Order: sequence, then structure tokens, then C-alpha cells
Amino acid sequence: MKALTSLSKRGQITLPAEVRQALGLKPGDPLVVRVEAGRVVLEPAVVLPVELYTEERILEFAENAQATPEELDAFRRAWGF
Repeated sequence: MKALTSLSKRGQITLPAEVRQALGLKPGDPLVVRVEAGRVVLEPAVVLPVELYTEERILEFAENAQATPEELDAFRRAWGF
């Protein structure tokens, strides 16, 4: 598939609707931009959620894993608690 678009004064492009639909892209979807052999390549990015562990969540892990008190202390030190 080929489609024509142009670069705005602010360096922005609009992906044509048929391209967005073909890739299933929605507003706000992250894209990876790279230069490859003199071409600009855009591809959907895979973004994994990151969870920040609270004290309660660490205790939940400890209960489920049946960590020893020493292991729990080591986890807290490793996670900066």
C-alpha cells in the first residue's frame, strides 16, 4: 500500500485514513520512528505497562511466595524500600 502525505511546518505528518485502518491504529497509539537506508520507517510500538510496587503489593507477593523475612528484606532493599 502506498499513500501520499506531507510534512507540516512543525515537522508533523498525518497518516492517511487507509493506512491507519490497515494497521488498526487509533489516536494516541505509540509508534517507533527510525531511519533505515535513507527512509523514514514508522511501526506500531509494543508498550508494556510498568507497575510501581507499594508496601501492600510487596506484602502480597511475600504472602503468595511464602518468602522468608530475610528474603522480604532483600526484596525491599532491591526495590528501594
